[in-house]
Amino acid sequence: MQSVIEFLASLAPTSLMPVAVLLLAAGAAAVAWPMVVAKGDRNDVKRRLKVDQGPVAARPEPVQKKNSGVVREQAVKRAQEFYAKSDPENVARLRLKLIQAGYMEPRAVGMFFLIRFTAMIGTTFAVFVLNRWMASPDATMTSRWTFIILSGAAGYFLPGLVLTQKVREKMREYRNGFPDFMDLMIVCSDAGMSMEAGVERVSKELAKSYPSLSQNLQLVCLELRAGRSLDDALKALADRLSLDEVRSFATLLQQSKELGTSLSGALRVFSDEMRHKRMSLAEEKAHALPAKMSVPVVVCILPVVLMIAVIPIIVKMTAH
Repeated sequence: MQSVIEFLASLAPTSLMPVAVLLLAAGAAAVAWPMVVAKGDRNDVKRRLKVDQGPVAARPEPVQKKNSGVVREQAVKRAQEFYAKSDPENVARLRLKLIQAGYMEPRAVGMFFLIRFTAMIGTTFAVFVLNRWMASPDATMTSRWTFIILSGAAGYFLPGLVLTQKVREKMREYRNGFPDFMDLMIVCSDAGMSMEAGVERVSKELAKSYPSLSQNLQLVCLELRAGRSLDDALKALADRLSLDEVRSFATLLQQSKELGTSLSGALRVFSDEMRHKRMSLAEEKAHALPAKMSVPVVVCILPVVLMIAVIPIIVKMTAH
């Protein structure tokens, strides 16, 4: 890297504009490459469909908007296929993480990689321009390029940090809403409803208070309608929510079926345990609050108190 920087510095010791143009051209070529490749990707089925539609398919849609949508979809598709072939395990983990964050579209992985690449290129170019205009004249070429490279790396990892924060927010919502889901399931079980009908009913009731949890429960209902077993659907729900409580709930239902015990009683006991666990977590945070508040108290309040107590004494001593 040092040799590359020295080579670029020797090419243009007084101006970095050619390097900026080179980086901009490289970024534009990388972004435009999937679009160019996607032009010839039309199979015979698409051609027949296009011919069979005839004049009916002609609609007064804006051509520019349609073309931009097709280009974006093709770019996302190409990015997803490229990373799926290069590192399938990482793509599978990222797909699960996106589902846990609430992004369940099939093209979410490709969109994430496209956003990450755009953020890296955009951050690098923006910092390069700012460094060109606002950098100190005493700064060396090595320090400037180090700052630019570190900024590009920060732009590359920023979407991952945002996604992790999104997953934490969703997990907090799931953990807060699952005890309410259990209580409503107890009411449905006492009313004589089956487990499948109860899940469908509860998913509609939780749509306003916990929309993400309601969406995942509706997916469970769709899987059950498609012929999937309840145990497999709940295990898939546990993977999407990434909660141990959901896995325990699936195990509870399976054991209740095998042993023939009362389902409403088992749900009631499990709901009480979950509420007790949530209350224990709240109490733990409350007890940890004084220790956390000691740092800002010592840093911000204690110096002011000492100044108020000591300054009058210093003034009286200096007056005499």
